Amino acid sequence: MGDNMEFRQLKTFLTVAKLLSFTKAAHDLGYAQSSITGQIQLLEEEFGTMLFERLGKQIKLTKDGEYLYDYATQILKLSDEAKDIISSSLMPKGSLTIGTAESLCLHRLPKVFNSFRTCYPDVEINLFFDTGGNYRTLIRKNVIDIVFFLDVPCVEKDLITHILFEEEMSVIAPPNHPLTKKCEITPYDLTGEALVLTSEGCTYRGIFESILTQTGVKPSSIMGVSSNEVIKRFVCDGWGIGFLPRVVVEQELITKQLVELPWAGPPFGIKAQLIYHKDKWQSPALRAFIELVLKTF
Repeated sequence: MGDNMEFRQLKTFLTVAKLLSFTKAAHDLGYAQSSITGQIQLLEEEFGTMLFERLGKQIKLTKDGEYLYDYATQILKLSDEAKDIISSSLMPKGSLTIGTAESLCLHRLPKVFNSFRTCYPDVEINLFFDTGGNYRTLIRKNVIDIVFFLDVPCVEKDLITHILFEEEMSVIAPPNHPLTKKCEITPYDLTGEALVLTSEGCTYRGIFESILTQTGVKPSSIMGVSSNEVIKRFVCDGWGIGFLPRVVVEQELITKQLVELPWAGPPFGIKAQLIYHKDKWQSPALRAFIELVLKTF
């Protein structure tokens, strides 16, 4: 078989052979008759033989044409099978490893996960929880496929970043704390206060501490806790001032177990983001997840 033969020419050959008419084949395939004739001539030049005997207006396959008919039938059948297999492989399946934080998983992602599992039940989702500081390293090592996290906007050249929305943050205190009586709170009001924050390495704890450091504020103590629920409980019990995404503490604010202090300090600028490596192969499952997140948020 030469390098120039096309599946299109084989399909044309089979159609002419079945209908035994160039005119009928042209009508069936939607080509001009001259195009049909040209394609058959190219095939005959390719094989160096006549494929059809022309007897006036009638045609029939030559012996070589009969040989080609059998092979062309098999070739096009295998081509169709290959298309079916490859098309089915493009359906999202396999697994996805998603890095995220507890707060996002509980309060932002359930809708995404529910929709994704409904649409793509063959995809296995693995969640990787971390404080945020290690995500970039894990993406670069291909340990995780994609990260949904909170931070200031990521601008690293080897990472693709989708900014989804700004996450509102809350500085929280127990209802009987003296700071709840103030009309506004600045970093200076936290001088000498005990703080109950997320663990070291958490992106938004780092942002909060950076604001305090830049203004020269020194709290009396900082307790690092890896669980948002424990942080809320400790703040309710008077252990100190907390700092969490507002969505995490909404219920406690409604029931007045906690009070959101009227922050008047520098803006936190914390964004919910989706990031992945620019060279990461986007499997159908990963591509579908990215599209669903962008559509949802």
